[in-house]
Amino acid sequence: ESSRVQKRERTKTEQGIGKPAIGGPFELVDQDGKTKTDKDFLGKWTLIYFGFTYCPDICPNELMRMAQIITAVEKEDYAKNKFQPVFVTIDPERDGPKQLKTYLEDWHPHMVGLTGTPEQVAKACKAYRVYSSKSVLGDGPGEYLIDHSIMFYLMDPKGEFVDYFGKALTAEEITDKVKRYMTGTADDTTHSQASIGSKDLIVLK
Repeated sequence: ESSRVQKRERTKTEQGIGKPAIGGPFELVDQDGKTKTDKDFLGKWTLIYFGFTYCPDICPNELMRMAQIITAVEKEDYAKNKFQPVFVTIDPERDGPKQLKTYLEDWHPHMVGLTGTPEQVAKACKAYRVYSSKSVLGDGPGEYLIDHSIMFYLMDPKGEFVDYFGKALTAEEITDKVKRYMTGTADDTTHSQASIGSKDLIVLK
């Protein structure tokens, strides 16, 4: 038992070595119109994805994976009231609270959707190193698509960055890693090497 505790403590310590500076304070609004900050999620493990509701294919695919991860993780007793999935829009001009609420109802009832002013959303994106670029398709105000990085971010109950998971990992692989982090059984093989150095993660300075 003592060796297991030592391993768990060592794992927690190692997680803090060489981690990218990802995450930080934010103030946004959820799908019910209530103000949410990073402090509202303290005490829970959060799995965060940045996307937009008008995304034609990538976001639906990623949210399908996210729903699979949520369902699998929430089956565990230790995850009850300790795991929170979050969808942050990168398109605040079109994704207001009502749009987010309608959109997320199709994926999973436990997802929290966040939006805000363009400035608030840009600050959150920069904190999480999210790349996005708008491509104009026509003359209308809503005629555009947004190219963006594709990544899930896992934050611990203290609000600190733990790991990120890119497209190379399956929903099952991500679920296994999340469970290991939550139970303190993560080791050198848990960290997402498939995502390290990926072009999906673009550093914004």
